[in-house]
Amino acid sequence: MKILIAHHDTAEFQAAFDARFPDLDICYVDDPETLGAALAAHNPEVVFSIKEALFAGRYHPQIVQHPSVKWVQVGGSGYEHLGDWDTDRVTVTNCAGVLARYLAETVTGAMIALNNNTFQYKQQQAQAKWHVNPWSPLVGKTILIVGLGEIGGWVAHNAKALGMHVIGVRRSDKAHPSVDEMVTPDQLTGVVGRADVISLHVRHSPETDKMFDAALLAKCKPGSMFINTARGKVVDEAALINALQNKHFSSAYLDVFETEPLPADSPLWGLENVYLTPHSADQVQLWPSIFAKFFGDNLERYMRGEALEKTV
Repeated sequence: MKILIAHHDTAEFQAAFDARFPDLDICYVDDPETLGAALAAHNPEVVFSIKEALFAGRYHPQIVQHPSVKWVQVGGSGYEHLGDWDTDRVTVTNCAGVLARYLAETVTGAMIALNNNTFQYKQQQAQAKWHVNPWSPLVGKTILIVGLGEIGGWVAHNAKALGMHVIGVRRSDKAHPSVDEMVTPDQLTGVVGRADVISLHVRHSPETDKMFDAALLAKCKPGSMFINTARGKVVDEAALINALQNKHFSSAYLDVFETEPLPADSPLWGLENVYLTPHSADQVQLWPSIFAKFFGDNLERYMRGEALEKTV
C-alpha cells in the first residue's frame, strides 16, 4: 500500500510514522509546489494532508482528483478546500472534534478575559495607572452557542461549569447535558436577543454564508459579547465592524476573518474592544502530531478493513 503525507513540516511526525508502519511505502511532501509531481510519481492509495498557511488550500483539490487515491484523511475539520470529489471512488475523513476541547478552552479563556477587563488592566499596567474597573460576573448570564457539534458541546460544558445559562443551536433538537435550551437554526432570530455571549461554531457553507448579517447582528442584545472561532465568512464582517464601532457589542473575540491573513488596513486591528488571534484558537503545541496520530489509528482500521472514523 502506498501512502502520501502532505504537510509543510512532515519531519515533525515522520519518525513516528516510519516506526509505526515500517512496511508501508510512505512518501512525504513538504513543498506544495511538488505535490502534483509526487502524486504522479507515487500513485498513492491513501493521502493524509493538512491545509494551513504554508500548504494552502488551492493545492489540495488535485489530491481527490488523482485516479489512484481511494481515501483522503484531512487534518482539521474543514474539507471545503478539497472541492468536489467522486464519492463512489474516494472516501474523505476529517479530524472534526480531535482538537475540540482545546479550542473550547481558548474560547472560554477569551470570554473570561474580556468579561473581567483583563485587557484594560494590561493597558493600565503599561501606563502605570492604578484604576479599578468593576465587572459583571458570568454566573447567571446567558450564552448562545450557534453550532452544537463537538466544539460547541465543550464550550457548553465549560460555560455550564461557570454557572451560565446555555442555549444551543443545531439542526437536531436532541438534548445535551450541558444545554438548558436547544433550538433549531430557524429559531435563531427569536433567541439571539437574549444572549449575553454569542459564540459561533458552524461550518461555512451556502446555508451559513453571512448567517450573521447586518439584520441579525442588529437583533443581538446591546452590550453583549461576540465570539467567532468558526469561519470568517459566516459573518458579514463589514456589518460586524460597524456594530463594534458603534458599541452595539461590548467586546468581541475573533480568530477567523473573511480574508486571511487579516489585511493590515482592516479597522478591526484598531478596535480597543476586540481581541484578535490569527486563526490559531486550536493551535496547541504539537497539533499536527495529534492529527497524525488520529490518522495512524484510522490507517490501522483501514488496513484491517474496518469502518473509518470521522467519515465526511
